[in-house]
Amino acid sequence: MTFWILVALYVALTISVLVPSPVLSLDQYLAALHLKQNHPGYKPWINTYVIFGQRGPATLAFLPLFLWMAWRRRSMRPLLMLGTALVLLNVSVGVAKYAIGRIGPWHLPDNAVHRIFDGGNIYPSGHVSNAVVLYGLVAWILPARYRKITISIAALLSVTVGLGTVYLRTHWFSDVVGGWLAGSLVLLTLPTVMPYVEGWTDAAIGWLAHRYPRLPWRRTPVVVVEQMVCVQPDVKEEPTPVSSTAQSHSADAVSASRDRLDERTRVG
Repeated sequence: MTFWILVALYVALTISVLVPSPVLSLDQYLAALHLKQNHPGYKPWINTYVIFGQRGPATLAFLPLFLWMAWRRRSMRPLLMLGTALVLLNVSVGVAKYAIGRIGPWHLPDNAVHRIFDGGNIYPSGHVSNAVVLYGLVAWILPARYRKITISIAALLSVTVGLGTVYLRTHWFSDVVGGWLAGSLVLLTLPTVMPYVEGWTDAAIGWLAHRYPRLPWRRTPVVVVEQMVCVQPDVKEEPTPVSSTAQSHSADAVSASRDRLDERTRVG
């Protein structure tokens, strides 16, 4: 349900960017504030801070964490999640960027909010969508006991990086909102896509193992079978009970044999 609500909001925002709407009026109003010019002291800090949203540096910075989690879990899933999310992000956001072709406010007047299909690539914001996906994944793969704090940090980074690009006039505000929505949709799509990706990965590894058996694509688990010696406890055998009738017959037989023996002795 959440996925389809975000899809509806994303579509509505995109239409509001393509046609004259109050969204464009809000973009124009925020751009007319000239935050960078009126508050230049924040520029060096914000200019560095928005690097947290750049796909290349941010991904390389957090790649060791994904490698460590994959080693710790003895699973390729964290790395597959990262790769799959980046592919989905580049495809979905990249198609929207170049299809709409919006020009950003960097060298444009404040009222040029409707420069679309003009060779630009500003909507939705790649900075913001990448921040949502990357830091959302970090919160996803870390242990559950850190989940709340990492989700809070991820949300804070995504929001502040987006607002920082508005301050620097590299994005209109609607570009930032579009980046939030696009990144969230990528995260919500992952649980549906990951089983297919893992299946394809297993199939590829199986084909490589069959095609090149000498290469260590898979390690056959070594099963150690120990010989088990069953030691039965000593059981003390008890004599079989004999009935009183049998005992009397046995006594009579013994006495008769003794009488015969005595007879022979006497005869001899």
